[in-house]
Amino acid sequence: MGIQLKKGERFNLSKTSPSLTKVAIALGWEIATELNLSNSNQQSCDIDASVFALGADGKIPDERYFVFYNNSQSPDGSIAHSGDNQTGQTQGDDETIDVDLEKVTAAVEEMVFVVTIHDAQAKHQNFSQIRNAFIRLYDRTTGSELARYDLTEAFSEETAIEFGRLYKKDGNWRFQEAGQGYKAGLQSFVDKYHSEIKNSKNSGEMPQIKQVTLPKIERNEASKKTPKARAIKLEKTGDSHKINLSKLGSSELLVVHANLDWEELENRSEFWGKQQGGNGTPDLDLGCMYEMANGEKGVIQALGKNFGSKTSSPYIFLDQDDRTGATEGENMYILRPDLIKRVLFFGFIYSGVGDFETVRGRMFFKISNGEEVHIELDNPNRNRSFCGAAMIQNTGSQIVIVKKERYFKGHEEADRYYGFGFNWHRGTK
Repeated sequence: MGIQLKKGERFNLSKTSPSLTKVAIALGWEIATELNLSNSNQQSCDIDASVFALGADGKIPDERYFVFYNNSQSPDGSIAHSGDNQTGQTQGDDETIDVDLEKVTAAVEEMVFVVTIHDAQAKHQNFSQIRNAFIRLYDRTTGSELARYDLTEAFSEETAIEFGRLYKKDGNWRFQEAGQGYKAGLQSFVDKYHSEIKNSKNSGEMPQIKQVTLPKIERNEASKKTPKARAIKLEKTGDSHKINLSKLGSSELLVVHANLDWEELENRSEFWGKQQGGNGTPDLDLGCMYEMANGEKGVIQALGKNFGSKTSSPYIFLDQDDRTGATEGENMYILRPDLIKRVLFFGFIYSGVGDFETVRGRMFFKISNGEEVHIELDNPNRNRSFCGAAMIQNTGSQIVIVKKERYFKGHEEADRYYGFGFNWHRGTK
């Protein structure tokens, strides 16, 4: 019998088992009996074990170091996932992650083990409906259990738990139990531990890539792990939606994804193309003016190539410059809304048409707690090419999304109205 860990407790694996090279981290759980009896149509509760192998900066050094049901092995061969158990009805361990300590690349210094309830929002499930959940470490060579943590906390609304961390310190592998619950999903952890990967051909480190496409959180086309969001439509200027941070467990794990999409209205492009001296194809840009809680201010937009940052302040970034609207539009992410004071999201017509009367603009906000907020830009002003679409504010206890939809001639006029106080000059893409 190994060490029975308490919340926050840590121990030194290397000293406890000096010859240890292959360790397994196993997860088990049971569905509450009263849950099954109370509703014969109740869907099974699918808990997923995942691991994020982090570098010194606290981020995954490569997308493949996020090991879960849809990516079963790390590129260095040190981490392997046993597969997806969707019911938890087996005896003993339900999902296991094997770690070969001798194969762990030097770029990895820590592994974070998390468990999440798949589709928790849609199924109205949380960890209050789970019984006898545990995580245990054992020596894969001898089969002897090294340590165990039984989840005894009385969680209520939490849908994700960071169970523990395996990390290297002074050449020794150590394990710390966390037992921290969150009202969040797997995507929230992906957003937290992922960063933009930069190329370093001659650094002597593991090969890296310039662009990262995160593994899709789905099993296959027939069984996608994409939560069905609760759609909220803000119809009138001033309408708002509030997200209570105190109910989330950790505002750091709340991520806001903003999308600007548009479509050209029929029979308008030829006329406006001639008027603007172009081909009539609208080019709309998504941008934002932001003010952080510490007073820092700035602008993020494709104009001037200010795309923001994922890994440093303001933790807001723009993914692309969509010149046609033929793809999924432009996307902006706020990874640390707990640090902001306010963010004004705007749509700006760069070329092709004269104002928002000739295009149908829409903004979507996808929140990592499963909610969606929709805003139609359906009340445009003629000869106004700039729309202050929405404002996100942090009140301390809440994140508030407000529909603004106010039209201006340009950036500077909008800035004067909202009082950010920037100095403007003409820019190009």
